[in-house]
This record gives sequence, C-alpha cells and structure tokens, in this order.
Amino acid sequence: MLAMHSSKIMSFIRILAMNRQDESEEIFQLTSMVLWQKFSQYDSDGSFPAWACRIAHFEMLKYRESKRRFKLLSDEAIESLAFAAFPISSQVNERRLALSKCLENLPDSDHELIRQRYFDHLSVSEISELVGRSTHAIYRELSRVHGVLLRCVERSISEGLQ
Repeated sequence: MLAMHSSKIMSFIRILAMNRQDESEEIFQLTSMVLWQKFSQYDSDGSFPAWACRIAHFEMLKYRESKRRFKLLSDEAIESLAFAAFPISSQVNERRLALSKCLENLPDSDHELIRQRYFDHLSVSEISELVGRSTHAIYRELSRVHGVLLRCVERSISEGLQ
C-alpha cells in the first residue's frame, strides 16, 4: 500500500516541507519506518493515504523539533497546512500522472524540446544554438507546447472525473 500511495504521501510531505527536497526525503523515510512499525494499528476500513499523511504530519513536527533551528512556521501553522495539504496532494499526483500521459502523446519535435529544456536542463540560449533557431522562436515554441500540455492535462482530469 505504501508503494501504491507513495507519490501522494511525498506530495503531502513536500507541501509541509515547503518543497525542500532533502527535508522531504528524510521525512518520507522516517514516515515509511513508522508506517512499517505501526501497520498493525492501521484500520483497513479507513483510508491508507489519510492515515499515512497524518503520520507524516507528526513526523514533520518531530523532525522540526529535532533540528531546533529557526522555524519559519509555528506548529499551529504546520497543523493548518497539513489540513489543507491532503486534498492538494491528491490533485498534484493526479496532475502529474496526466502530464506524464500528455508528454507521451506529444509529437517528437515537441517532446524533444521539452526533454532538452526540463529534463536535460538546457537554457533557451543553449537550445537555440543547438537547433539553429533564435531564442525568440524557442520561447514561442515552448509557450505553444506549454499550452498544449495544459489543455491536455485539464482535459484528462475532467474526463477522469466523469
């Protein structure tokens, strides 16, 4: 069940950790250990992601206390954030899956542009030099592909809800 819901749990943790990668990964590992240790306490009639996210919330509070560093948010603020984060983490995961499918359906040239920019981390200037086109043309193409992907993701999500 952890493997099935890990991306949703990680999305929840990233929201609480304000998207700090190292902190998110550490809290996810701590949460995974607690989930393993306390699995016998899990009520199988309940929602596993909700139970796991609640444990992640407590692990975040313990982690923050153990670091004893400057806290950007109070424990009460983290509590409020945790309450709001669970539904958001579901949406993030749903959007991520839709985006993956939409990326697969892009024409090869568009897929290559997205790969170069976001997976190979090339700058627009580097891409323009590589393909022999102006930076303005690359920005225009990226904007067009972003629009295609946005519409595809929105359509995928709306069709999935029906």
